[in-house]
Amino acid sequence: MTFNARWTPGPQAVAGMHTVGLGIHQVGLVVYLDPDSLAILPPPNPDHWPAFVRLLRQLSDGALELADFLDTARKGGEHRGSTTRLLRGQPREHG
Repeated sequence: MTFNARWTPGPQAVAGMHTVGLGIHQVGLVVYLDPDSLAILPPPNPDHWPAFVRLLRQLSDGALELADFLDTARKGGEHRGSTTRLLRGQPREHG
C-alpha cells in the first residue's frame, strides 16, 4: 500500500517518542504537526524490529541533513551534504 502525504507544521509542532501504558508495543514516534499528528509505530513482531530500527535511523539522518541544509541555505551558504544516501539505502553509521 502506498501512502503519500504532505504537511506544513504549525508554530506549536513538536516530535518525539511517545509511550502509552506499559507494553513495549505501545511506543512510537509521534509528530504533532499543529494541528495534525502522525504516529509511526513499531511492527508487533520483534523479528521485524531491525528493519524498523533502520527506518528510524534513516528518518533521523534525513532530519539532520534537512536541518543542516535549511540552516546553511538561510545563511546564504552552499550545502555540501549528500542526498544520495537515502537512494542507496545506506544510513550513517550509529554507535
